[in-house]
Amino acid sequence: MEVSLIAHLEARDGAADALADRLALHAVKVRQELGNRQFQAFRHRDEPRRFDVVETYTDEAAFESHIAAPHSLAFNAWLADVAVGGQSTLTFVEAVSKV
Repeated sequence: MEVSLIAHLEARDGAADALADRLALHAVKVRQELGNRQFQAFRHRDEPRRFDVVETYTDEAAFESHIAAPHSLAFNAWLADVAVGGQSTLTFVEAVSKV
């Protein structure tokens, strides 16, 4: 069964552009992972310190592999210094249609 989620992030003061740049680089690596179907980062227009990342993986094993990948471990460690709360907040979601 597919695993889909939205990761919510808020950059600390002065770190929003660095977070946007790092998310763009991270997306390139994640999209190359076996089992990744979608990884798209969005920045809020009206609140440019806030970001949402929409992610989909083929199954739970692919998601767990993503979390354990060296580039993901490095990204999440880096978030400790730039994100409010030191990490993203994950909301797991399910599609209401398969179209």
